[in-house]
Amino acid sequence: MIKKCILGLLLVFVSVFTMCNRSEAAFEYKPVAFVVIDYSHNAVQEDLLSWREQVRQAYHVPYYEIIKSSEPTDAAMKVIRESGLSTSKLDKQTLQKIAANIPAKVVVILSVNRMEERLVHSWGFYWHDVGDVLQQVIVSADIYIYKEENDKMLMKKLRYFETEDLPISTPASDVIKYELRKLVNTMEGREQI
Repeated sequence: MIKKCILGLLLVFVSVFTMCNRSEAAFEYKPVAFVVIDYSHNAVQEDLLSWREQVRQAYHVPYYEIIKSSEPTDAAMKVIRESGLSTSKLDKQTLQKIAANIPAKVVVILSVNRMEERLVHSWGFYWHDVGDVLQQVIVSADIYIYKEENDKMLMKKLRYFETEDLPISTPASDVIKYELRKLVNTMEGREQI
């Protein structure tokens, strides 16, 4: 009697386990390649994780999965070198080749050319007094998104130069983060935050 109960319970667990596996496989795995090319050499690990989080929020599990290896960066750099284009002049065909080489359904390339924050002294313009300490933020970045599903490409050439008081100044990494979020939301047809 006990053997029959144990065998029955084992059979129930096996059938439930196989049903769970079948339902999980119902979603198609769509890899997302997120490539950061940092020419400024000022981006730290926190910045990279913050930028990747913006992409992850737009392309989330179970439909999408960000590739977490160095394969997308290596493949993208190889294709860019072969094309002879600079990262500020990438076209749709180049992004298609990158997507095919990885392979990925979505390719997001963030090329950071310049990312600086420095303190400067005011010369008394506008509402600042002479000698006030201000923060100058300079950002130059190019953002490309290519989605294979509807063969759509978006790009943004981000150029930002602002001098503000220290408390209200936006950090350079946040400027890039906000623009990246706007572009991925535009690609996916979501409202802007």
